[in-house]
Amino acid sequence: MSSGAVPRLVGGCVAAILVFGGVARWSSPAWARESAGGREQEPRVIEVTASQFVFDPAEIKISLGESVRLLVRSADVEHGIAIPGLGIAETIPSGGEPVAIDFVARESGVHQIMCSAFCGTGHGRMRGSLTILADGVSGAQPAPGPDDISDLEVDPLEPDFNLIALPTTLRLPYRKLSFRLTHRFTRPLDGCEGDCRPGAAGAYGNLLEDLFGLDSPAQIGLEFRYGLLPGTQVGVYRSSGRKTIQIFGRQNLLWQRGPRGIGLDIQVSFEGLDNLREQRSGAVSAIVSKRVGTRVSVYAQPTWVSNADRPVGFHLTADGEDAGEDHVQNNDDSSLMIGMGARFRMRPTVYLVGEYAPRLVGYNEGANHLSFAIEKRAGGHTFQLNVSNSIGATPGQLAQGASEHDWFLGFNISRKFY
Repeated sequence: MSSGAVPRLVGGCVAAILVFGGVARWSSPAWARESAGGREQEPRVIEVTASQFVFDPAEIKISLGESVRLLVRSADVEHGIAIPGLGIAETIPSGGEPVAIDFVARESGVHQIMCSAFCGTGHGRMRGSLTILADGVSGAQPAPGPDDISDLEVDPLEPDFNLIALPTTLRLPYRKLSFRLTHRFTRPLDGCEGDCRPGAAGAYGNLLEDLFGLDSPAQIGLEFRYGLLPGTQVGVYRSSGRKTIQIFGRQNLLWQRGPRGIGLDIQVSFEGLDNLREQRSGAVSAIVSKRVGTRVSVYAQPTWVSNADRPVGFHLTADGEDAGEDHVQNNDDSSLMIGMGARFRMRPTVYLVGEYAPRLVGYNEGANHLSFAIEKRAGGHTFQLNVSNSIGATPGQLAQGASEHDWFLGFNISRKFY
């Protein structure tokens, strides 16, 4: 493939994803507000009360073409209401204040209703149905099943698609989007200028003046991912570190959300430097997750990475310079990593996160990736402050090895558009 064909291919893939996602979003029934025949109709008002752990009424029946307004209120704690077939996902606050949801019944069918905000031990049983009846039709066919509804829920044990750099098994709902920003300050936390001997002013003074590296340059990455099919997500990640682009796809094979649930995903990715023009490599991962009670989720993910031994190293050498022409190619070009990690839910929306990625076979220069973080979830946003011995975020970057002496401050911000 020519050097010019690669950026055109990447640009075409990104454009196709964005256009397809936009068409799906704007054509969703939830966006349709005009009435049949082009005339404004007075909506039929249906009041729904959400309480632990039922909707009242639990079954709703409306007619095809009818304009409907659901007035949903909570009788106790915060709830949510999700009707994926209609593109509906709303939070219902505690206190009894009603939330109005307007839509037009465009297609006959049976749509499942589920609470989309964790409300207690019986949360998973809180379901209902909305049936759209057509004239002369005695029965309606089921709309999207429980997985489509559950994908829209906030998962308290798996709130994000990544731990810190390693992926999780969180599913992305069909035709939904997610965005992530990674930011790593390039000045080491234990770095210094001038006299760095223990007790000398240079050992800590300059680091404090630079606010622990916040005044230093940073490596920034932007990621967009899209729910291509139920259980299938694709994405593009672009990092300022050597202009790295990663294209990835992930398929969910097993998904259990109980206190002892197990998840299994397969992820395939392709990345390269200088906007995919140089040093291209591929990676294949099996991501296994296990829930331990209601507070802990643990992960193990064997990952094979090709072309891990690159002439241009991701981290600097001990003297602060690139290896460049002095780089000696190893016999082992690829690397097998075993990523391990855990997320501990210490508060309802606050988490402690850790991950480690030792390389067991093949290229293993430098230290193995190790990172710790504290994380806060707020609605569809997640903010994470992390400390790592590597500024990498892709399989190829992690396989190149971490710094043997330095630690770096960073943060991740993610946003789910659903």
